[in-house]
Amino acid sequence: MTTRIGEAPASGSLEVASEVGDGGAERTRAERRRARIRATIADAALRMFMSRGYDATTVEDVAAAVDLSPRTVFRYFPFKEDMLREAVHFELTELIAALRDRPAHEHPADALGRAMVHMWSNMEKDPEEVRTLLRLISELPRMRGLLVEASRSGQYALAEALAPRLGRPAADLSTQVAAGCALAALNIVLEAWATMPTGTDLTPLIDDAMAAVKAGPLGPGC
Repeated sequence: MTTRIGEAPASGSLEVASEVGDGGAERTRAERRRARIRATIADAALRMFMSRGYDATTVEDVAAAVDLSPRTVFRYFPFKEDMLREAVHFELTELIAALRDRPAHEHPADALGRAMVHMWSNMEKDPEEVRTLLRLISELPRMRGLLVEASRSGQYALAEALAPRLGRPAADLSTQVAAGCALAALNIVLEAWATMPTGTDLTPLIDDAMAAVKAGPLGPGC
């Protein structure tokens, strides 16, 4: 019987043992190990989604690719959607970190644009793999909300990073609007770029999008 992610396997050994230690160092090592396993599973799943198709990929396929049992994969990712969320969440985390590293004197929109370009330039995935992933998400009705969902979940974190530049609290409505607008612009750029000819440079598209944002909620007087 085929088990799909989102269904508990009937049987299977649990290769990833629980690591519990009394010291903080032991817990930290266990957390790092779990994070590495999670990243490995997600990466293998994404590659299979892109090569085989989302619906054709089963938990057994992913488990075999990373030499784990289906039960272990299920522990890390109860649903296939979670694996796609993992990729999107990682990129948002990188964006926020890059924004915090930008010079304090930069205009918020300029800092965001440079952070987006930095995130893109330092991405480990091949650009064509990213385009394939974006097309995969857009072609699956139940997956289309992933980018929107990720943007909503990352909106407050981005607002917190923007707040010092805007001189307003992260919870302020205008700060939240600015963060939401920036993430929406990024989503629009990525979706458009995914449909453009191979080799299309993403950087000018980001620059154009952030110029539009700068003229709006991040415009003069913000």
